[in-house]
Amino acid sequence: MTDKVRIGIIGANPSNGWASRSHMPGIKAGIPGIDLVAVSTTRQESADEAAASFGVEHAFDDHRKMLERDDIDVAAVVVKLPLHYELAKDIIDSGKNVYVEWPLGTTTAQAEELAALAKEKGVRTAVGLQSRRSAEALHIRKLIEDGYVGEVFSVDMTQFSTGGLARPSGRIWMRDKAAGANVLTITFGHAVDLLMTAVGPFASLSAQVTNQVHEWTASDTGEKFSVDAPDDIRVIGMLKSGAAVSVHVGQVSTVSVGHRTIVHGSKGTLMLEAAGSPHSGGEATLRGAQGDDTLAPIDVPQSPWVAVNGLEGQSINIGKLWASYAESLQVGNTDFDPDFNSAVEHHKFIDIVQRASDTGLLQVL
Repeated sequence: MTDKVRIGIIGANPSNGWASRSHMPGIKAGIPGIDLVAVSTTRQESADEAAASFGVEHAFDDHRKMLERDDIDVAAVVVKLPLHYELAKDIIDSGKNVYVEWPLGTTTAQAEELAALAKEKGVRTAVGLQSRRSAEALHIRKLIEDGYVGEVFSVDMTQFSTGGLARPSGRIWMRDKAAGANVLTITFGHAVDLLMTAVGPFASLSAQVTNQVHEWTASDTGEKFSVDAPDDIRVIGMLKSGAAVSVHVGQVSTVSVGHRTIVHGSKGTLMLEAAGSPHSGGEATLRGAQGDDTLAPIDVPQSPWVAVNGLEGQSINIGKLWASYAESLQVGNTDFDPDFNSAVEHHKFIDIVQRASDTGLLQVL
């Protein structure tokens, strides 16, 4: 392997997509150990445009052609969820290391199959659970470990966003629960992963997973569509630390009120607030109080290279994930997290939340 890990991105739409909002701007700005050498879309014109916009040498309208190149160490799947499984299989079959956005598959069975195939082929994997690189979540964890709040008594997280009433035609496909790309799997999946990064895993939980908005309007055409995908997730339980926990994530509001996580302990309180979802690197503020009722700002240390290279917004946590993945590949660290095995475990956690809702029974993890 060269001094830098050479990557190719499948799904590099230059004007409308997660890759053009996060991965490619971050890599263009500068992520340690990473070099973007190829992009692929379904049309040569858009692939060429992406390559020109982000300074990439090779552009393809067929990902299989990209996978034939020997100068690509990692291929990344940054497309709609229903395509993750087949594209990841193609990459694994090519023998290249593989990055796939979260969720890894539309079902836990798909995720398990991909993890097993990757192990069999001996390829290294990563999954886009970038919350695990969030400076805010990691700093909350450190403050708790350092005793800032004392014994943690309770943790409360809420996150509410728009998009549950109308959306562009290109995203109407998410209305089908069977497609697997909904508030439970994606929005809640990322939010609760950030929470567990900060405060630790669940020991038990009860849940209600519901569909509150039964009809979507295509914002560009006005057409109406029936919906059965879950859009409101409520979980209560206990953490393994012994703290009580509640989580409410919804996409049913007409006004986005953003994210709030509050940690209460015997010595103090911490509160994280963000206008959107902190997992994607949006601006967030952390405040805390010890021994009084006044919450004061707390500085959150960030990786120095992030500011030096000018990474912003959605590129930050993705960029830090790429940097750590590249380092693990260079040094041969086989314990990288989050990998496909991490994804399987998170898929299983989402399944437990759904089972708790379906059965109405407390689930012990």
